[in-house]
Amino acid sequence: MTKRLDRLDAFRIFRETIKKKYGTQRNFALTKGLREQDVSDALNGRRPLSTAMLKACGLRRVEYFEREEEKADA
Repeated sequence: MTKRLDRLDAFRIFRETIKKKYGTQRNFALTKGLREQDVSDALNGRRPLSTAMLKACGLRRVEYFEREEEKADA
């Protein structure tokens, strides 16, 4: 079973991965063939994490829906 993570967890893991494996966001961007500005924008919440960024830190985006319970009329 996989653990569900929220957006903040994903950003935290992304930031930690860059720091531990690549040292700088510039090194990360160069290694992954991304624009440094796109990485910076993602880290600062101005754009969503791309599939390549998520994959680099072992994450994937999953969309799901939940049904709301209907309230009984009083």
